Amino acid sequence: MRGYFVDELLLITPLHHAAGVRLFGEVVGAHKAPLAVAVTEYSRAADEITVDLTQVQYLANSALETIVALARSLNPPQRLRVLAGPELRIKERLAAGEWDRIETLQLQAA
Repeated sequence: MRGYFVDELLLITPLHHAAGVRLFGEVVGAHKAPLAVAVTEYSRAADEITVDLTQVQYLANSALETIVALARSLNPPQRLRVLAGPELRIKERLAAGEWDRIETLQLQAA
């Protein structure tokens, strides 16, 4: 990612130890585009792209749908690895949308 994204609710920064981004704050529908741009940039050069949500207090359904769409756009062996704490209930939300079976999407509890 060439730079950072920041507004009054969200900060997106590049990860230093892996290909991907770390998000801080609240991710609402208005953040779908910057999230997509950040992740897509890494998808051109990496097999594993990480989206670290461990510092996110709120994740809108539309932002989760964007993450799912980004994972679906990858071709194996590429995958999108999502790190998240239990408070976001990502595992349950992915299962409810039947998105937990997407081969290129991996959820990792933090």
